[in-house]
Amino acid sequence: MDIIFRNIEGFDYIHPDVEGAEVSEDIIITASAMDVLVKQLNENIKKVVLYEDNFFIRFGMLPAEIGAKQYSIKIDNIINDFDRVFELKKIKIIIDNKSLFYFMGIIVDYVKYNDTEGFVFLDISDPKVIDYYRGF
Repeated sequence: MDIIFRNIEGFDYIHPDVEGAEVSEDIIITASAMDVLVKQLNENIKKVVLYEDNFFIRFGMLPAEIGAKQYSIKIDNIINDFDRVFELKKIKIIIDNKSLFYFMGIIVDYVKYNDTEGFVFLDISDPKVIDYYRGF
């Protein structure tokens, strides 16, 4: 990988804290994705004021059909024994041990295109992805 996202404005990263993991296996979160995650978390907290400190963002994998990867992002309030807890800009991000390896080396972005918007999950090692983000 010839682009490193650490310390570049507009990108945050989570190092997976897995033995032998390299910088190319960081989980990259763009500023636009982080803004939406924080907004969704805050909206959820407003709905349930009593539990303000107990909500966080959960990254996970859904059961895949025919080998396709299906990423998931949701608001949660339960941390299990097999979860990894990361903190990014004072927001807890939880990833279970199995899902963690699928997120390593992935850029989480939030994009708007025509009338569609949502999270996208892009492989850092893909040359087209690198070319796209090189302009940042």
